[in-house]
Amino acid sequence: MSLASVTVGILTVAAIAGAPAGHARAGETLQPYAAPPDRVLVIYNADWKKRSEGTAAGQDSQEIAEYYAAMHTDPKTGKKPYLLGLSCRHWGQKHLNDWAIREESTDNRNGIIFTGKGKAPSSLDWVRDSRKVEISISDADADWKTLHISCRSEKTGEERIITPLSTAMQITGNAGKEKSIKIDATKLFPGTVTVTLNLKNRSGATVSDLKLRYYDARDFAFSPTGPDGIRDDKILEDDVLEPVRRFLEDPRNALTDGTLLKDHLLYIVVVHGMPYSANGIFGIDHGPTANRNDHGSLASLEQRLQTIYYGWNAFRPPIIPFYMAGGPDADKGVKNNIITTGLRYQLTGNRWNPYSHPDTYSFLRKSNKTPEFIAIPPLSERRKKAGKYFFAYGVSRIDGSTADEAKRIIDYSVYATRHLRPEMDCRVRESLKSTSTKSITDLPMRLKNAATSWGNRELEQLGFGKATEYNDEGLPFLARSPSDGQGTCIGEKTDWRAVGFYPGGMERHVKSENGLNYKSAAIWQHLAKGVTVSAAGAPAYSGGPHITNATFWDNRILLKYLFNGRDLGECFLLSTMYVNWSTSLTGDPLMRAHLRETAIDQTPPRPAGAPRVTFTTEFGAATAHVEVDLADSADNPELALLKVTARDAHGVETISMSHLYSRRPKADVAGLKTGAPYIFMMELVDPYGNGTSLEPLSLTVDSANYPRSILKKLLEKRK
Repeated sequence: MSLASVTVGILTVAAIAGAPAGHARAGETLQPYAAPPDRVLVIYNADWKKRSEGTAAGQDSQEIAEYYAAMHTDPKTGKKPYLLGLSCRHWGQKHLNDWAIREESTDNRNGIIFTGKGKAPSSLDWVRDSRKVEISISDADADWKTLHISCRSEKTGEERIITPLSTAMQITGNAGKEKSIKIDATKLFPGTVTVTLNLKNRSGATVSDLKLRYYDARDFAFSPTGPDGIRDDKILEDDVLEPVRRFLEDPRNALTDGTLLKDHLLYIVVVHGMPYSANGIFGIDHGPTANRNDHGSLASLEQRLQTIYYGWNAFRPPIIPFYMAGGPDADKGVKNNIITTGLRYQLTGNRWNPYSHPDTYSFLRKSNKTPEFIAIPPLSERRKKAGKYFFAYGVSRIDGSTADEAKRIIDYSVYATRHLRPEMDCRVRESLKSTSTKSITDLPMRLKNAATSWGNRELEQLGFGKATEYNDEGLPFLARSPSDGQGTCIGEKTDWRAVGFYPGGMERHVKSENGLNYKSAAIWQHLAKGVTVSAAGAPAYSGGPHITNATFWDNRILLKYLFNGRDLGECFLLSTMYVNWSTSLTGDPLMRAHLRETAIDQTPPRPAGAPRVTFTTEFGAATAHVEVDLADSADNPELALLKVTARDAHGVETISMSHLYSRRPKADVAGLKTGAPYIFMMELVDPYGNGTSLEPLSLTVDSANYPRSILKKLLEKRK
């Protein structure tokens, strides 16, 4: 879907300035900024029940949160992320254990209530606006001399015939083709009216016979609750937003100088186990087009947390007419302009995300402006100048179909922060060998020279090579080629679908069905293949607004500022336009890839202990399952592939390699003979091609499992 036209400046709040927060300093050098780990809050679901094998905590959601804190604890200062477990506060309910937080009240989708005299509309969904009566008629045989239109006030019963000479009516179009009749009924009567229209053809047969009720927009007011007086985001408020505010504003959690966590934190991480989605502001529907099916009340949970301190309760959006395609009598030529609030529009651009780079998604505009590399102050500075109504956090999700997939995002982010460089790509390393060099020695100079290049052009200048998709933005980024970890890969094309991503890899798919609520969606494929940064709709369909081609991040902007020393959390804010939307961004906000500081990994991976080998047997053939824990730490992160060669007594070898880089790589060797002796030879290979061969193991394939303690003794005997 193309980017819909965007209406901004619709709210009557003087605080809306419509300018980016802080002052972008043209001509100055961008100052790197790395947030310390204690400027992050990690939110997990304390009601989650699933517990994976090997989980240290009571359940997976808590395990991932604690793992994040452990991997981001500063060894020198002891600073670490804050953790907050949330539970459903409603007796007998488990609102946090569904993919979306379900609300009991759902009557505020239009954000209005009837305040006039007389009978209220039975439904607020299709309340036609009397300022915008519009009917189209296309009949080549219509006899326009027979046109009869009248308007009756339901308040007084008075009726008037509307003629083409009336200032309240306009007729446009040509005889024999479509004609459009537009009436402003408020010029005839205040309040609710009934408009009747009758038209015959030249044979005397009726072409159109309509009797339509329209309401006066002055009889409606904006409502944050709807007619029942209950907020349509009350459950979200009770179970998530209010507990988070209480935690952030609690003086007991303040810094030693009295600074509240509310003002100290920059980023919030939502982990696996928390719902994907919840109602948007006030539960009002919003969407990118006039198509009702493209509208919905749901937003991502992350976007609600991003704007948790926006001044929503001070906003008083105007009552507006809003054209909605289809609806009652649309098949009879009636154009339905409904009465609603300005919050039906997309909340996008610098007026709503004042932290966004002014050239985000500029390639979708008519001018197609090349972005400008601006020395934007860090988020911590800009937020102070954004105004009290636009206090925001950078919020992202760390998730996966399993706890291990979610933890892999953390591992990859920590590794990429230290080691992300072009040489991580095996094709780059192979190309450097031909010039008798091992590294790109002038990367800082390349970074400087690429200051005016964006997307693919920047990647090429830096030495990463060109990506193939998405308007030249540079995606997919750091996808692996098929021979990575196994030998030469010169001339190969990357194929993340087959072999996944390097640490720091990025990919996204702007597809209608790409939502976290669909397990077949592209986002789950990305995560299964080791992506570090991705995005999706929190819902696809199922009650959320439709994804657009500007829904996710502008990768040109994100890469530029990530490579120049800003956190991913800030880069997400710089490269996105929407607030109160369904977008869910996946990634670790503390990940950085400052190319003036990252270094090639030159340390071969080492095992933390003896490998673990287990066997399973099926249909007379056995499979060996081999895994190795790596010796690593947050200060010295390690990831590796595991290659296992099983050699039988006749010298026949069966080889297998793990699929993705991991702190605990696993490989399965299938097709082994039961009861037969094998020598298992194992090799670890990290993302830079550094390898370590482990001591071979002589084992007889059977149904027994060999725990680490026994294998350790076997290794000691061999020594």
